[in-house]
Order: sequence, then C-alpha cells, then structure tokens
Amino acid sequence: MYFLILEAHPKPTHSEYGTVDGAYVSLFVDAASAAAAERAARDLISDRGWDSADLDEEPRWIDRGELEGNAESLERYDQACLDDIVATFNRWPVGAPDEE
Repeated sequence: MYFLILEAHPKPTHSEYGTVDGAYVSLFVDAASAAAAERAARDLISDRGWDSADLDEEPRWIDRGELEGNAESLERYDQACLDDIVATFNRWPVGAPDEE
C-alpha cells in the first residue's frame, strides 16, 4: 500500500469554488508502483472536481503494522485494501493565512 499527500484546489465548476481555497489530500493507494499510485491519486482528485498540484509527500510504501495505535489511519488503510484507494481532503478556506 502506498501513502502520499497532494495539494489540490477546487476547479471552477466545483460547488466549493470561491469558498474553499485548497486542500491537502492524504491518500492510501493499493498500486503496483509509486508512479501508478500517484496516477490513481491524481485521477481520483480530478474526478472529484479538483485540480491536483504538487506532491506534498512523495508516495511511500507503508505496511499496516506501521499504523498500529492510529485507529483513523488503520481504518483508511483497511478501506483502501477493499476499494484500492481512499482519500481524505483536509480543506482550508479562501483567505486563510499561509503557514510559515
């Protein structure tokens, strides 16, 4: 299973365009390679009405055991085992201050 984080912004046709500036999208992707995981992640983000931008965290292989003690991540990992991909959009509003 690969884990990666992408920055994304709503497309002009998205219902949250103008109120949400962007999101960090955390993804668990069951794929054969890091490149395939990134392609699947970008496709899912686009299908949900977002433009994907830079990778915030490169795809990295993750074993289930690394997530012990983190119930939320374990749940997402297990769901990705069933669905091949799980994404969590951590949104920020238009006008939010930049993190320094």
